[in-house]
Amino acid sequence: MHFAPIAERASPEEQALTLTGSLESELPEPSTLQPEKWMLGPMAGRSAAMQQVFARMRYTAPHFRLASVEGESGTGKMLAAQTLHRIGPGSAGPFAPHLAAAFLDGPEARWNEVRGGLLYLSRVDELSAEQQRRLRDFLDRSAHERLRVHSASGPLQLVAGSAQPLRHLAALGSFRSDLANHLNALRFVLPPLRDRREDIPLLASLFLRTWSLKHNKPLRGFAPGAFSRLIPHTWPGNVRELESTIATAALECSGQWIRPVDIPRLDWPLSDLRPHDLGADDPNLDQAILRHIVRILARANGNKVRAARMLGISRSTLYRLLDPANPASLGHDSFKA
Repeated sequence: MHFAPIAERASPEEQALTLTGSLESELPEPSTLQPEKWMLGPMAGRSAAMQQVFARMRYTAPHFRLASVEGESGTGKMLAAQTLHRIGPGSAGPFAPHLAAAFLDGPEARWNEVRGGLLYLSRVDELSAEQQRRLRDFLDRSAHERLRVHSASGPLQLVAGSAQPLRHLAALGSFRSDLANHLNALRFVLPPLRDRREDIPLLASLFLRTWSLKHNKPLRGFAPGAFSRLIPHTWPGNVRELESTIATAALECSGQWIRPVDIPRLDWPLSDLRPHDLGADDPNLDQAILRHIVRILARANGNKVRAARMLGISRSTLYRLLDPANPASLGHDSFKA
């Protein structure tokens, strides 16, 4: 596939629009897309970045004991761990995902339940200093026990998931350097969706096909102009946000092709929500809530997932509060979610 050249000094938005034009004009018909060609296990990507990740997975999966998968929220760290399990030596054994903090509540029992398989510990970067110490001690004891009795008790492989680079956290002093180095013996980094926009048509088509089969609603693909709505978006929620967007579009679609009008609004124009335009002295509760949300969105650089986390509300609640079409969108009852 040939992409049109992008000007050296083009802005990210201009680059996205250029790429959109290339993809819109050269996208294969749904019947010839052949997504399996670009997949490794449940993961998919035709971009150079993802093909490099797949290549490393193929030649390292049979051999590692410990590895980490790092990437922003929604980039597919769980899928990466499942892929490593599928192509690794423990494929015949269980795949057991656990929150790292929950795993430490009863590590011995959970460890033995994964005998001969792969253990995936998510959100390792969120462990407290005490939890990090306990995990390091447990991994040391398990390694010594394995050597002492020459037994494969517990999992054959362990993968740690982290939304932030562990070595960067260690350099900042918020993560144990010995544990970071231990888990980063083999490190996979999943790129955010905004850095591999050429994968959006492939992923969107896969999500649409899966949704269509699951819900028994015949959908053939995307109408002209649909990808122009998808590709320029920055996707703060990454692949997970794209999957949710396609599901919403599929529900809205009244025919067999997803049209631009079926795709929900993706960006909220922060330039239209300046705090000084909202009447900072206005005692109205709704306006006070909106001013606070705008400040938090600005601190989060427009990342709605991060802003919702900072506000202590769900992402869907945040979207509802910002929805100008919902006359009750700023009612304080919305915070009960």
